[in-house]
Amino acid sequence: YLVVWRDSRSGSDRDIYGARVATSGMVLDPSGIAISAAADDQESPSVAFNGANYLVVWDDSRNGLDHDIYGARVDTSGIVLDPSGIAISSGVGRQWDPSVAFDGANYLVVWRDSRSGSDYDIYGGRVDTSGTVLDPSGIPISTAANYQWSPSVAFDGTNYLVVWEDER
Repeated sequence: YLVVWRDSRSGSDRDIYGARVATSGMVLDPSGIAISAAADDQESPSVAFNGANYLVVWDDSRNGLDHDIYGARVDTSGIVLDPSGIAISSGVGRQWDPSVAFDGANYLVVWRDSRSGSDYDIYGGRVDTSGTVLDPSGIPISTAANYQWSPSVAFDGTNYLVVWEDER
């Protein structure tokens, strides 16, 4: 398994760390693995496994006050395959609170998005197993009136289900 979290050990910024856990429950990386220690804050990590590698996603403020969605692949030996991160969504406004699932071919990353300028919406984008972002502009999932936030995604073998809190 790979467990991921936001970590403040640097003292000034929040970073994304992870640790592998064996099926016996033994923690294989007791000091953690730095998945992203980019400038400024990285927060709200989520992780999915494709059978060979993990994709860890998070919201990231390395480009300024508006957070973007970044990710990195991590192999089963704990090596971060994308040490600079993959920009999954860096559109206008703020993107944050990501969640990720794998469908057997691609990952679907979903997040809260303020690109409309007035309300928060739910957007998503696919990432393939090589780390290529297939939907760089994002896919609108819910742009209903008022606010939508806290998305989560799961895959049942046939379809994705995306859920979120909603103020419509």
